[in-house]
Amino acid sequence: MKKCVAILAPSEGWEPICRPYADKAEFVFVPLFVSLPIDNSVFSNFIMDLSLAKYDCVVLTCPTAVRHSINMAIERGLLNRFLTSMSKVEVIVIGDRSAETAKWNGLKVPSVSSEASTSSLIEHINALPHRGSIALLRSDRGSRLLPSSLIEAGWNVTEVPVYSLQLKRSEDMEVLLDRLEDNEVSTLAFATPSHADAFFFHLKERFEGADANDVLDGVTIAVLSNDTKDKLEEYGLKVDIMPKRATAELMVKDIVSDL
Repeated sequence: MKKCVAILAPSEGWEPICRPYADKAEFVFVPLFVSLPIDNSVFSNFIMDLSLAKYDCVVLTCPTAVRHSINMAIERGLLNRFLTSMSKVEVIVIGDRSAETAKWNGLKVPSVSSEASTSSLIEHINALPHRGSIALLRSDRGSRLLPSSLIEAGWNVTEVPVYSLQLKRSEDMEVLLDRLEDNEVSTLAFATPSHADAFFFHLKERFEGADANDVLDGVTIAVLSNDTKDKLEEYGLKVDIMPKRATAELMVKDIVSDL
C-alpha cells in the first residue's frame, strides 16, 4: 500500500512535480486559502508609475501575485500597456514556479531567485549592481522582513498588495484531518508560514480542548524553507525534512527518498 503524502497547497503547480513519483506514494493536495484580487488605487498608481518608468525593478513574489496582476490588467483593458512597461524594468520572481507562471502569461523574466524563500530573494535582489526604486507585488499578509531588509540595503521600496488570502473551509481539509486521526498520513508538507498558520487554525478548531498536536505523532513534517520551519517550531513541531535549497522539486524528491 502506498504511503500518503499530504501537501498543503492547491494541486496546480505541485501535481506535475509529484507525478513522476506517483508509483511511490499517494499524493493529496489540500488548498487552505482562497486568494482575492486587491484592485484598488494602489494598483492604479502602480500601473501609472510603471508606465512613467518610475521603477527600476518589479518583484513578483509568487505565482498567485503574477496571476492576479495579469488578470487585473486585463480587466482594466491595460494588458498590452502593462506587459510593455514590465519589459522595460528588471522583473524579478521567486523560484521556478513563479518564473513559469510569469512566462506563461507573457512576462519576460530575466531574473529568478534560486530558491523559493524570502532570504534567498533578499540576497538575490541585493546582488544586483545598482540600487533604485523597487515595487513589491505580493499578498497583503507578506512578511515584513522583505521590505525592511531592502530599505536597509538602500532601496526605495513601494509595496503593492495585489491579492488577499482568506481561509478556505473545504471537504478536502476535513478528509485530511480524518486521515490524520486514523494514522493514514505518512508525510505532511508545508509550503509557507501562512500555510502553517492556516493548518493549525483548522487543527485546533477540530480538536478543541485536546492537545491538537497529538494527532501529528508519527507524521513526518516537511517544509520548503527556514521561514516555515521557524513558524512550525513556534507551534511545537519538529521539522524532519527541509531541502538544501528551497525548491518544490527538491522538497518532493527528499520526501520520496525519506519514504
